[in-house]
Amino acid sequence: MSISTINGLLRYLKKNSGFSGKVIHDVILALGYHPLHGTEAHFKQLSRIFVDCTENGANKGFTGFTNSTDLLQFFQKNRREIAIHMELDAAEMVMDLISMVQNFGAFKNSDKPTPTEIGKALWDKSKTYPELTELYNVFSWYALEEISKTWYRFLEENPNYWEKLAA
Repeated sequence: MSISTINGLLRYLKKNSGFSGKVIHDVILALGYHPLHGTEAHFKQLSRIFVDCTENGANKGFTGFTNSTDLLQFFQKNRREIAIHMELDAAEMVMDLISMVQNFGAFKNSDKPTPTEIGKALWDKSKTYPELTELYNVFSWYALEEISKTWYRFLEENPNYWEKLAA
């Protein structure tokens, strides 16, 4: 399989990540790229971003994923699908969603969010809670990381392809 455009990457991720094309499109746009207007050079740059994100975490700081206001907007726009993906992810790991979230690396050096805080952040669309900003950020980073990991796995399985992209 040869993928050489951002649009081709979007199609691959849609088929393999568990996220809809809409969420993937939103991730790509937030990172500063456009699926329909990206060049091969943009595709290579985006691939490098996904690799960097997988290896170092989304909280490292990527365009569109650093500002809490942008992260909140991204999360609100994609909340339902992120929550569903997280529920499926937790079930695959044979653990409950609350425990999975509490064990995210983002909370290893801080207080873990309570079940109530996680529930409000994920499912209460009626209002935004300023005290839950960190959770909104983490949930947006989760989407970026999961999408990045899907591409990373493809590159691991196709090392010659990654060498060609990295050149």
